[in-house]
Amino acid sequence: MSLRQGVKRQGVKRQGVKRRMDASSEQDGSPSLKSGFTFHIDNPNWGDVSGVQLRKQGDGESTRWNIESITEGENASGVKPQTFSAIAWSAYCEETFLPQNDPNPERRKDKLLEQRKLYEYEQRQEGIPCQVKKVPKLDKAHYFWAALQDKVGYLDGKLQVFWNGEEWTDLNDVKNILGCLFPAPSDLTRWDDDIKFGMQRFAGTNNEMIRLCTKIPEKLAVTAEMLKPFLQNDTLRSALSNKRLFVIDHSILNKCKSGNGSVVCSPIALFYRRNDDKIVPIAIQLFQDNADDNPVFFPSDSKYTWILAKMWFNNADACVHQSISHLGYTHIVMEGFAVSVHRHLSQSHPMFKLIAPHFMYIMTINKLACGILLEKGGFIDTVMSVGTEGAFELIRRYRTKWRLNVEGTLPANLKERGVDSPKVVSDYPFRDDALLTYNAILQYVTEYVLLYYPSDDVLSKDREIQEWRAELDIPIENGGLGVLGVEGVDGKFTSRDQLIQVVASIIYTCSAGHAGVNFKQYDEYAFPMNYPSKLRGKPPSDKRSHSERDVLKAIQDRSDQYRLLTIVKILSEHSFGKPLGNFEIDYVCEQKALDIVEKFREELKKVHETIQERNNKRPIRYDYMDPILIPNSISI
Repeated sequence: MSLRQGVKRQGVKRQGVKRRMDASSEQDGSPSLKSGFTFHIDNPNWGDVSGVQLRKQGDGESTRWNIESITEGENASGVKPQTFSAIAWSAYCEETFLPQNDPNPERRKDKLLEQRKLYEYEQRQEGIPCQVKKVPKLDKAHYFWAALQDKVGYLDGKLQVFWNGEEWTDLNDVKNILGCLFPAPSDLTRWDDDIKFGMQRFAGTNNEMIRLCTKIPEKLAVTAEMLKPFLQNDTLRSALSNKRLFVIDHSILNKCKSGNGSVVCSPIALFYRRNDDKIVPIAIQLFQDNADDNPVFFPSDSKYTWILAKMWFNNADACVHQSISHLGYTHIVMEGFAVSVHRHLSQSHPMFKLIAPHFMYIMTINKLACGILLEKGGFIDTVMSVGTEGAFELIRRYRTKWRLNVEGTLPANLKERGVDSPKVVSDYPFRDDALLTYNAILQYVTEYVLLYYPSDDVLSKDREIQEWRAELDIPIENGGLGVLGVEGVDGKFTSRDQLIQVVASIIYTCSAGHAGVNFKQYDEYAFPMNYPSKLRGKPPSDKRSHSERDVLKAIQDRSDQYRLLTIVKILSEHSFGKPLGNFEIDYVCEQKALDIVEKFREELKKVHETIQERNNKRPIRYDYMDPILIPNSISI
């Protein structure tokens, strides 16, 4: 690689000054092949450096380089050093301009037109959110995917000896699949403990499903008399009015397609907050229709009948988790936002610089990893009851329900479900920790937006941000993203608060939101009774007694369980991406904005300390919303 004097000049010329530049790069994008070098330029005739252009000699294909940064070193003149962050193939510290203030508006428009040719929308399945038509070369993280494939291949090779069709012999046989390659999760008894089953709704991997029950669902065939034994001398009316009943209704699964002949339930579960504030299940109906072969199961049923009802409920919950909470409404929906930002915001735009770090890798991981997971015969088809067709069907069904300002905005989501108050749910680790991180993000975005938009009038004159906003809720068939619940009026941002809410929700979803549904997967799925991804046979259709043998027959065979373990172990690792607030690429260059970034990092340190203090007092640690364990983006 040759460095040429493609340096922009501005200000007064200085003579006889030796300037030092330090460059840091990654060969093939691989952190393991990171290198740096220093070069000196004597007697340059320029003033302050505003940008650096790099050109590589050769065919450009034998070796790929990602330039991480270029730093101007200390020098005798006392000129303040600058760092030029990598943006695509040029290490270029774009000056930050709103479009109405850019001194070169035509160049800016031309570059945006080029971006729109690179980043085009595609709806890969009818009815699902838009994604990028083709991942631009500059967005690909080749080393990232290679590392993922290597890990899968390594574990597959190690496990071939175990992949057989032998049936489970007993509970210890199931436990024995866990060992050095696959460590035991934090708890193996959630399936056999109602308190722990209840806590899976508040500190599991699908924590935004449960809601306050204000009336018994019409399709749940229970009466006050049936529920009385489980209400601790309370009445049903009193339990409802005192906010002690909660419900999860997975009606979205009703008559959903499934994979490999599996049965997918569409259950309704009722939970009760006891006098000790523990929230436990008190009734489970596995399908939506009232029928003789669709009874309501209670804790008073025989032990293994009740356990099977809970396992079939959790299997349905896992289908919703993987299809909707994880793949559909973090990975896929956020890719659409990433495409729209690249289409409408110049790299000089302050909001591009704010948002871009949180879209790192998302297009690559969705194209490659999600392609493998969702392909016919892939992970979802093999080890999830819902199968690939069912997963897409669920994503399709939920698109008309997901709103950015409710389901995509944590405080609004909690309030809409009636579980925002600790007086209603006292022990909700996900809520309590996630709110700390969300509020830190909100404060960060607020200060950043106010820095560049001193008034709503300045915002209204920003052509790029308004065109971006307009495209967000234009229907897909008319060329937009078709997102519901985007703050604004008539397709425009009329206040800075609206912009703040939209951007904060995007950044939260790409970072903490994804972390909440991703990194606890191994801990939940690893033991098949705790949170079964697939069950065999049919769910119980009457109240007859069952045995441990019936439970063993229901869980997926050992070969599929090993496949599941291989994937969820890799997905749960924190091996890709820097922690929240410490960016792979520092797009922000201006000092006032850098001060806001640094303040954000300091706030996240306080959040980390608070969560650590909480975990020291919790019976079971919940680390998944700790900022030091949250990547900036959906990087796996």
